[in-house]
Amino acid sequence: MESNDIRKLLEKFYQGDTSLEEEKVLTAFFLQDDIPDELLSDKRLFCALNSESVEVPEESARTIEMLIDSFGEAEPSIRKIRFFHARYWMAGVAASLALLFGINEFQKQQRETALFSDTYNSPDEAYRATVAALQLFSENFSMGTESVEKANMHLEKAQEIINHSLK
Repeated sequence: MESNDIRKLLEKFYQGDTSLEEEKVLTAFFLQDDIPDELLSDKRLFCALNSESVEVPEESARTIEMLIDSFGEAEPSIRKIRFFHARYWMAGVAASLALLFGINEFQKQQRETALFSDTYNSPDEAYRATVAALQLFSENFSMGTESVEKANMHLEKAQEIINHSLK
């Protein structure tokens, strides 16, 4: 196999994209004695990976097993957190949309009510209400003018006293 093909396979291997057959091809290549100098560090790696079993102390093996088990337990909780976070986010979006829709419908109803509805059902009722409102205005205006007339009379008396005292 050519060096270029091996380099491409090495690149795939380091990215984790090689198949088992491609890894066997790489191992077979690096077990040969005739390897280019620029690939010697890769040869050491493949020789180490291909070597017989490595003895792992029992305590280290238990620690590794506990770590692996804890990864399996932690993963669902992260998924739950993400799921609940997404659920709250979706609920917030739905509530916002419902609120906007409700406000829009309320405003539309108010506009229709204000533009197209009468206050009174018949013209006679409207006439009576108008007469009552004008009567109330007249009474209040009359009270106001009576107060002004009284004040005007007092003012005229005061003016007469002032004019009489100045002469």
